Amino acid sequence: MVTLLLTAQLALATTPVEISACINDFNQHAVLPIPTLSSGQTEELMKGNVVRTIFQAEKPEDPSAVVAFVLSPRSRNSLWIAAQDPHTKVDPGLTERVVKNIGPDHAIWYGHWDLPRPVRDRQWVVESTNSHALSKAMDGKGWEHSWLLVENGLEQAKPMIAAGEVGNITLDDFASAIFTPVNKGAWFMFELDDGQTLLGYQATSVVGGAVPTWLVEKLVMSRMESILRDLETRAQTWSPAHYSEGHEDVYGGDGKVIPRF
Repeated sequence: MVTLLLTAQLALATTPVEISACINDFNQHAVLPIPTLSSGQTEELMKGNVVRTIFQAEKPEDPSAVVAFVLSPRSRNSLWIAAQDPHTKVDPGLTERVVKNIGPDHAIWYGHWDLPRPVRDRQWVVESTNSHALSKAMDGKGWEHSWLLVENGLEQAKPMIAAGEVGNITLDDFASAIFTPVNKGAWFMFELDDGQTLLGYQATSVVGGAVPTWLVEKLVMSRMESILRDLETRAQTWSPAHYSEGHEDVYGGDGKVIPRF
């Protein structure tokens, strides 16, 4: 019996081939494709390490994406709640509010990033959505939640600022902050055969002003491991306790309500 159990576990264990196949399939349908991983990077994932990389844009003049992966023992549902629940907070310096709900998992968001002086704060308006088409194409194995910049989106957010509905952000803060000319990214998660989750996050940002793109990439790269590890911690301790009976619905990447824990 023990031998049979060990054989079954080995048969289900995540392999580099499965990871590569997930990424290749994902990239055929994703809103924001992700980089393929080298054998060395995949080995680091299998050891439990966070893999960070720069995903070069096709055009040299365009900014590159910073992407991070980790192979997590946490369930995809708990990780998704930790990332998508409206009560979660990824960065203490970041204030975000929904400007407009387009659908149950599709919305316009305003974001304000409080930066240390004398650097001016940054702000943006993005449209975020779950890619139902991708989940369907991958038979539910892959989920993607992406966001893309809304040009001239600040006019949509200004009434909320004026009404005092965006934390402590005032109209003076709003007027002095710089609108980021490039802001897009995604959470992506694959449910693997052995119950683990391949979790990833990517971000492409140009913050404008006097801050060079290379410095932004360096800063984002330095934060990637803590972003993913903090998410894993929330998935283990916070998500099951928080997303319980009486909580509003949170939708998975397939457009279906995630069951309460």
